[in-house]
Amino acid sequence: MHPTDPLSLDNGTLRVALLPRGGRLTSLRDLRLGREWLLSRQGPATGPDFAGSGPAGFDECLPNVAAGPGPGGGPCWPDHGELWDRAWAVTREGEALVGRIAGQRHPYRLTRRLTLEGATLRLDYTLDNPGPGALTHLWSAHPLLRATPGMRVELPDGVDRVQLAWASDPALGAPGDLLPWPGEGLGLARVPDRAAAIALKLFVPAPPRGHAGLWDPATGHALALDWDPAEIPHLGVWLCYGGWPVAPGGHLTVALEPCTGMPDALDEAWRRGCTRTLQAGGTACWSLRLSSGLRR
Repeated sequence: MHPTDPLSLDNGTLRVALLPRGGRLTSLRDLRLGREWLLSRQGPATGPDFAGSGPAGFDECLPNVAAGPGPGGGPCWPDHGELWDRAWAVTREGEALVGRIAGQRHPYRLTRRLTLEGATLRLDYTLDNPGPGALTHLWSAHPLLRATPGMRVELPDGVDRVQLAWASDPALGAPGDLLPWPGEGLGLARVPDRAAAIALKLFVPAPPRGHAGLWDPATGHALALDWDPAEIPHLGVWLCYGGWPVAPGGHLTVALEPCTGMPDALDEAWRRGCTRTLQAGGTACWSLRLSSGLRR
């Protein structure tokens, strides 16, 4: 199997496609609604880094997200981790697609099992650390969703503030600021057209419920992400309304990113006591579900 040959699962309700290179999910399509949920690649690759690779689809970020040093100023990790541009070993096991990849700077092993359950894509993860030392890390899902103007971004009930990590325009706030949600002044929860030319990375620390979604009031089409907050304690939110990688004219996308640590820089997350540490010989497991449907 060539790393650029796509693989797919199709149960007549959902179809999911992935590439072994990077393990990237390139399509999540609701066949009943005719709705594609994942952003497709926007033009050709312009560089070897993540930003220049043509970000699209659903990647896995491990053991970091933002480029930078490891805990205590250790060796630097690449932007969006070290998995998105390397070949995974992907096999079809019954009704599942199972991807496996080993770490480069640390001998961890990540296994991801994809299954379709009606209108739900289930992702089950296992992280093993067979190495002699502990692995301090964070993991984040990175699904770039195909947003259209008028869609609504939905966060767990009870969330009325979000923490700003980065903004394309300093006038939107400084890192660490708490912004009101749904953002009456900025209107963050309603997707504008790309002429808005803004982009923000936000976090919901320890949300009361493992749930987020994207809903189109015009059609009723809805995508929900659900997870166990005991396994995945935080939620990142990437709102790109034409403001990245260039503005105006950047991507129009929303990424709902359940994550095990925050912020995106591993060293900073470690200093805040907000990373996971997997001891030598240890194993960690977690799951994520993406469900598509119609809601009025």
